Amino acid sequence: MSFFTLVRREMYGSLNRLVVISALGGISTAAILTAINSGAQAADSGEVSLWSAALFVVALFLFIKTQHYILITATAEIEAIIHKLRLRLMDHVRRSELLPLESIGRGEIVGAITKETATLTQMSNTLAFAAQGGVLIFFVAMYVAYLSLLAFALSIIILGIAAVLFHAKSRELAMASHQASNLEHRLFDRLMDLLNGFKEVRLNTARSDALFDDILEVSRAAANIKIRAQSETFKRMVFLQSALYALLGTIAFAVPTFSGAIGAESVTKTITALVFVVGTCFGLVQAIPIMSAANTAADNIERLEARLLATIPSIEVRAIEPSRGFQKIEFRNVVFRYLDKWSDAVFQVGPIDFTLQSGDLVFITGGNGSGKSTFGSGKSTFMKLLCGLYKPDSGEITFDGVRVNDSTRQAYRELIAAIFPDYHLFEKLYGVPDPDPAEVDSLLRQFRLSDKTHLTDHQFSTLDLSAGQRKRLALIVSLLEKRPLLLLDEWAADQDPEFRRKFYYDLLPELKRTGETVVAISHDDRYLDEMDVPARRLRMEDGRIVAQQTVENGG
Repeated sequence: MSFFTLVRREMYGSLNRLVVISALGGISTAAILTAINSGAQAADSGEVSLWSAALFVVALFLFIKTQHYILITATAEIEAIIHKLRLRLMDHVRRSELLPLESIGRGEIVGAITKETATLTQMSNTLAFAAQGGVLIFFVAMYVAYLSLLAFALSIIILGIAAVLFHAKSRELAMASHQASNLEHRLFDRLMDLLNGFKEVRLNTARSDALFDDILEVSRAAANIKIRAQSETFKRMVFLQSALYALLGTIAFAVPTFSGAIGAESVTKTITALVFVVGTCFGLVQAIPIMSAANTAADNIERLEARLLATIPSIEVRAIEPSRGFQKIEFRNVVFRYLDKWSDAVFQVGPIDFTLQSGDLVFITGGNGSGKSTFGSGKSTFMKLLCGLYKPDSGEITFDGVRVNDSTRQAYRELIAAIFPDYHLFEKLYGVPDPDPAEVDSLLRQFRLSDKTHLTDHQFSTLDLSAGQRKRLALIVSLLEKRPLLLLDEWAADQDPEFRRKFYYDLLPELKRTGETVVAISHDDRYLDEMDVPARRLRMEDGRIVAQQTVENGG
């Protein structure tokens, strides 16, 4: 999709009005040329043309007004389009399903919302300039045809041949721009590897060197493609500029030779008109790299939007308020498969049969990576199935007899608050409209965070906390959500021994007594054995539940 197609489709205001004003701007510029030529002709005769002077003043005034309107309106329209595109893309992201969204990757999404839209911003002035430049060239062409049909015909032939040769490699250059853009997205992913895995990188020189070699390779490939593409673009720009100079030379030397009817005065006027418009042509030529980048950006945004739309369920019923409770959640022969696109290996979790009653306390144990998948362990995958983030490939999940499908999945998700190992803490307390200040203060004291952060106007004063403290704050937020089901994936892993004991011996029993349903992944067998509260323990190996045990009073 071209940039102009995007503008025509997304524009808020009247495109016809902008075109008309741009036409007036082009007409005013042509009128300035006419007035100057007419005034110069009168001056050669020793006269002053008041008509030419009046035309010049009116045309100049019209030029100033149209320029102001076009530049300001074009900038406002482009920014409004970018605003709409960003919001729409982010809306698609928030409504997407997790697994297909993971396959797209953060690099492409972030690149489209930031880099590609920034490229579109650069086109605002170019858009206005191109619109009025086209009108100016049209009227000057008519003026040249009036002065000399031969000069007009030669202009059409020379510029036509130049345009055909110029666009001969357009498709190849567009493909190169797409390749460079894809490589830049990969480079962003490597940057995220470097930042998110900084501790692992610093601990392993071989890993650090290998990662940097990969970064170097991707960056070099992107740079080489962009150099080749831009070099070809610049060559084409020089070719077009040379064609314009050749046109001026042809008018100056060839037209008088082959046309005896045209006088020196007409040749001078024709050359003056062409010189007047050559500056506009040069400006359009110099804008070609920006226009090419904008076309690539518009195409990348359209491709991403199509991929995001494909991840959104065709039927989506969103719950307005979280459900207040449930009685039973059931897994019946649930199987989830994941195809690793790099190795073509299929990893499977299940078949799983599982029942969760309201008020249950369930611990899931087992070796790390028991699902043998590249996207998480079997336990973590089970948790994502349990909270509705992953869809099973076969079998069914029901809550209170209602099957979880595209029309009920969001209502089911509203039952659940979850903390995963890659949890994200929001600076603001989103989704909790009226938190009780006394309850918030009590929880902060209970989790020993009252001297670290506080909540003011739905915003935490700081998130600059240790890993264990951040997980405690995440649990406070989950408790404030008042969801009937709480899922915890290795929540205690980052806690110090004292708070880990508090979690198993105080917090979980308290949640159990208040009727909260909790499912927690844990490797702390010693604490589980010593807990004095009824609970179930499930053991997962190779993506399947291999053992279940009900523990009464720590036995």
